[in-house]
Amino acid sequence: MNSKTVSERLKYLRSINKKTQKEFAEFLGIPQPSMSAYENGKNNPTIDVLIDIADKCKVSLDWLAGRSDYTLGLSSMRDFVLFMYELAMKKEIGFEIIVEDKFPNNDIETEENKWNAKLVFYGNDKEHAFNADVCNILKELSNNLFDLESYSITKEQFDSMKNKSVEYYTLPLTQKEFEELSRDEILKKRIEYLKENNLL
Repeated sequence: MNSKTVSERLKYLRSINKKTQKEFAEFLGIPQPSMSAYENGKNNPTIDVLIDIADKCKVSLDWLAGRSDYTLGLSSMRDFVLFMYELAMKKEIGFEIIVEDKFPNNDIETEENKWNAKLVFYGNDKEHAFNADVCNILKELSNNLFDLESYSITKEQFDSMKNKSVEYYTLPLTQKEFEELSRDEILKKRIEYLKENNLL
């Protein structure tokens, strides 16, 4: 475990959570002097402390310990579910989920009509500041993946292009906020929503 990497990643987590060192230490349940020593690289957190930090900050243990460049681990369908729900809660990125699972002819799937689901990101969506970036990233990934699978580029070149994107897109994402509402307030908001969208 590289103490410099751990200290840098702790500072990064604190910055994206917009907390002072004291607030971050309280959030993690760590004494502030210990947090200061971790951030300065003077001490390394124990494995139990690292696991606790990773769980509370929703990042992978491998990333926190410097063994991976990915904040989220993606090695199981459980990780995929967590990733999708986490993405849906980001303020700066918005998407529409389109599920096509109803077909003519008694719901029989054909070559033309296949069960599918799509995530649609609108690049000019004014309410989601990073949607244009998402569209550009996906376009670049599509081109690079095609080139890799058609043997136009090597895996090394593919990884190099990926790393350039990773270095370029560094702005942090923030969580959507939902107000605590009573049952009556939820019902009122629901009726307002249905009226506004001509569903009532």
